[in-house]
Amino acid sequence: MTQLAGHPTPVACFDPSAPEVQRDPYPYYHWLLRNDPVHRGVNGIWFVSRYDDVRAVLGEDRLVRQGIRDFWSQLVGPGPLSGILSRTVLFQDEPDHSRLRALITPAFAPRALRSLVPKIDQLVDELVDPSAGELDVINDVAYPLALGVISTVLGLPAKDANLIRAWSLRIGPTLDLAAGPDEIADGQVAMAELTDYLTDLLRVRGSSGDLLGTLCADGSASREEVVAMVVTLIFAGHETVTNQIGNGVLALARHPSQLSLLRALPDLIPDAVEEMLRFDSSVQSNSRQLVDDLELRGRTLRRGELVVALMGAGNRDPERFADPDRFDVTRSGVRPLSFGSGMRHCVGAMLARLELAAVFRALVRLPGWVLKKNPDELQYQRSTMFRGVLTLPIAFTAQNPGREP
Repeated sequence: MTQLAGHPTPVACFDPSAPEVQRDPYPYYHWLLRNDPVHRGVNGIWFVSRYDDVRAVLGEDRLVRQGIRDFWSQLVGPGPLSGILSRTVLFQDEPDHSRLRALITPAFAPRALRSLVPKIDQLVDELVDPSAGELDVINDVAYPLALGVISTVLGLPAKDANLIRAWSLRIGPTLDLAAGPDEIADGQVAMAELTDYLTDLLRVRGSSGDLLGTLCADGSASREEVVAMVVTLIFAGHETVTNQIGNGVLALARHPSQLSLLRALPDLIPDAVEEMLRFDSSVQSNSRQLVDDLELRGRTLRRGELVVALMGAGNRDPERFADPDRFDVTRSGVRPLSFGSGMRHCVGAMLARLELAAVFRALVRLPGWVLKKNPDELQYQRSTMFRGVLTLPIAFTAQNPGREP
């Protein structure tokens, strides 16, 4: 479920890989926030849940990504996965983090992103068919929209979208520390195939107005770093947005009064998007390693220890949000932690918000929403970091072309 159901669940040793936590982490977050906000959990890892603490951890100079990268590389072993993903900007500390981030920042500047609005609206119009009467929110709308948009930014051929999606689905499970040996083996093969595809694409790519052309022309990053950057943007640019669309639809379906309010007052949609990000974020956590001791709420976190900032918990902090387990599209000034904080704040946050606003403007106009599956039967992806359902079929009252609902 995506709301607190029943009583908070006491936590002795928090384990985000436990199936019951992945199914519904919020009763566990509820207890941690009020009883043990700096919690020593599974494998001695520190889990931080309060809004201000999460934000501080994400921006703390004494917390770095190198240890997380090394831990993950040991988990997946040698091969294309560690060879490419260990070079991504997400795993870099200074000065490489700023150097690589600077290569892509202009493509995500407000002016550049506003020019994408017509393309986003066009894709939404093509994908949300009011006459269909039913659709799978994830596979019919969310993923083709999000992948189509990031492919436009990068300059990836539209005809290859299904190939890229298939590789993403096979690589995605390996990004999680709970990945199993079969998932890792399949991910290695998929990453090798994706790397060969991108290498061939970059080899024949000339200077152009898209990000691939810019990266090719710049010359300050190695070919491996460019491939790693493109892989990162493919995942960050479509997996998280896809999941967030699904989580938002679920929140509205479970709160029909809020859906009715958006239908009556569509100007609320920007605030509603922020509330969806807060209430059930597609990114639940981020990890760091301490390079020095850190005191936090009376606990001493030692050098070398791993710290997980629970952004999904911070978004439900009662010290930051009134009645935090209530979904309320009229809530203002939300500022969710879903895109991170500090120097690692997601460079694509504005783009994601543009996509979310566009798709929910279209989806809320579809009348008579009904989930075609019981919410308890929906299958969530197995991940300690990301949250989203694999499919989300809904039915609605079909509209004739040209007829307003």
